[in-house]
Amino acid sequence: MPTEFRNEPLTDFSKEENAQAMRAALAKVKSELSREYPLVIGGERITTDAKLDSINPASRTEVVGRFQKATKELANKAVESAAAAFQTWKKTAPAERADLLFRVAAVLRERKHELSAWMIHEVAKTWAEADGDTAEAIDFLEFYGREMLRYAGDQPLVNVTGEENHLNYIPLGVVAVIPPWNFPLAIMAGMTSAAFVTGNTVVLKPSSDAPTIAYKFSRFLKRRVCRPA
Repeated sequence: MPTEFRNEPLTDFSKEENAQAMRAALAKVKSELSREYPLVIGGERITTDAKLDSINPASRTEVVGRFQKATKELANKAVESAAAAFQTWKKTAPAERADLLFRVAAVLRERKHELSAWMIHEVAKTWAEADGDTAEAIDFLEFYGREMLRYAGDQPLVNVTGEENHLNYIPLGVVAVIPPWNFPLAIMAGMTSAAFVTGNTVVLKPSSDAPTIAYKFSRFLKRRVCRPA
């Protein structure tokens, strides 16, 4: 069992070392702007003729990333792929699913300023707002991982003489996650991880105003699934 849940500390940017770390992250992200990203369906990277640009609302000439517009057929393909993956994922041990969230949380913690920098560019958050968003995403991963372990354990039931009762929580299937733009990492990561850790599969359609941060999170998640630390 992991340690007791504690909220991720916020960064004190009055300390010069923290401010310098954020400036370095902003410079790194700025060097990676305007890249094109694919749709990812069942591990397949897909490009389409129709594109969507993510624009920095504080600097309308700055393209944060270029994305593919999906079709109805591709949306159906995503659901079908998730349904197929569900047949395997639902059988994955709860402890293994929880451990995945803990490992992703560790990655987010290591790259906290980089993720915050993406949000500063993509939705024009202030340093403190972006840092709080990233911290909350880490909180969701850590909390939901612990909750999965709790739900997977023995559940309290009323004992009735002559009966033997059990309560088990089971995954249900494919979940559609459509998060808003204003907490593009925290709400997106919270909704996705809650569904994922409970044995469901997810079709993630991020806000059109904040697709880059969702893509970055999905890549962290994929790496932890395919190559456990």
